[in-house]
Amino acid sequence: MASIRDLATAIKIVVIPVPPEVVAKVGDPAYQPAVIPANTYTGQTTDIPTAAIPNFLVTHSGVPEDLVYRMTKAMYDNLDTLYAAHNAARAIKRDNALKGMPVPLHPGAERYYREVGLIK
Repeated sequence: MASIRDLATAIKIVVIPVPPEVVAKVGDPAYQPAVIPANTYTGQTTDIPTAAIPNFLVTHSGVPEDLVYRMTKAMYDNLDTLYAAHNAARAIKRDNALKGMPVPLHPGAERYYREVGLIK
């Protein structure tokens, strides 16, 4: 998060770990165990367990199927670029794309996920 990054640049911060068992006690599938990779924030030199709420890209049914397919494919084909932009992007993994999905998939995204074997 940019606000935490900015704060950590301005003053010394301590990132408090949230262990997976604590995340599980929340009992809401929107909250998932995650890890803040080492060196994401100034002074944070180790991986830190945390709770995360996954981000999902959403669109509407009027967006052409082929466009959504190409956008989804482009994102996953270029993860190295996202990873280079920010350490937190390293949490984006194709294998986790459908985990906790709160809404139905757009047909274009569904086509991509079938193509890569995430949907049978």
